[in-house]
Amino acid sequence: MKNPFLCVSEIDQTEYLSMRCSLNRAVLAKLPLYGVEDEIEGLTFKEIFSTPAIVAEIRRVSKRYGIDLSAEPDYLLPQFLDRALQSDNARYRQMAEKVVKRFGSRLGLILLTLKTGLPENRAARDDWDDACWAFWNSLETVILTGGLASSMLGRRFKEYILTVFDAARVKPYRIMLFDNGTYIGVMGVAQRLMEDDTASLVMDFGHTGVKRAVIRKAGGEIAEFSPQESLPSLHMKSRFDSEDEKRREAIELHRYIVKTIAKSYRVGLNDAPLSDTVLISIANYTHNGILNSVRGGYAKLSEIGSDYARVLEDDLSGELHRDIKVRLVHDSTASALYFADVDNSVCITLGTGFGVGFPDIKIK
Repeated sequence: MKNPFLCVSEIDQTEYLSMRCSLNRAVLAKLPLYGVEDEIEGLTFKEIFSTPAIVAEIRRVSKRYGIDLSAEPDYLLPQFLDRALQSDNARYRQMAEKVVKRFGSRLGLILLTLKTGLPENRAARDDWDDACWAFWNSLETVILTGGLASSMLGRRFKEYILTVFDAARVKPYRIMLFDNGTYIGVMGVAQRLMEDDTASLVMDFGHTGVKRAVIRKAGGEIAEFSPQESLPSLHMKSRFDSEDEKRREAIELHRYIVKTIAKSYRVGLNDAPLSDTVLISIANYTHNGILNSVRGGYAKLSEIGSDYARVLEDDLSGELHRDIKVRLVHDSTASALYFADVDNSVCITLGTGFGVGFPDIKIK
């Protein structure tokens, strides 16, 4: 079945993802199954399931069990939850199970909503036509990636997803989990887009963190993977009081990106010669070097130039004193590229919100 969420570039005929594929603003107008988590009816998918929502629930439930997490930063709480599921302390296990049951069930209801396409939920998503709902119904495999899909946490979420489908008597998607998702976007981009017998710097600019690695490809396969220390994503503000403020923030973000790439490239050169092409996964619906200017922390970079990849190329070439080429890829598409051999599937990244990518995308 033709994927209605993919567009084709007029420049080079490569496919790219339309922003209407986003799940975050979808509304669960009518529950496909009652008696599980009835209070989420009417909320957006991102309100129902996201890292911030899970973190808030961990803090709320932990207090009821007398567990003090006041010293723990928010970004470490999903890892804490995963460890607590296997803790020798019964209170920690009970607390963790309560949180995981709630959000695993919610994730099951979201997937069941996509599978069943009830009229009320179709009406609540006015940018999706019947072809969009039919496509979600036709998919066979859902690949879950990201920190929330890892280890015991991911396995318990999968159990609750299948429990929800079983209760609704609906044939479930085949759920695939990927444990080591930290560098999956980097690996996906390298696997599909790197030239053979080269070494390249590959970056992943996410909403919360920047991943980077030097990767060598030989014989059509990744032969060497050398990660560098991850960095925080800075200057990610997306709402502004004025156009001047928006442009100032865009300039600061751009400077940070150039500085980070240049430093990472120089570090990589210490070990081996590098390709002049830098591959970048970025949390934005990008194609042909152009960023979507509407959503997310990286959207404001469009203020600097309509073709942001070319802007980066010019500044990096001057900084590194060589002719640098830049390839930008939507981050969830980058992750999906890793699973190119999984037919009729979708890759969903569980993080700050939902990321969506399709492994069968034709990209070059």
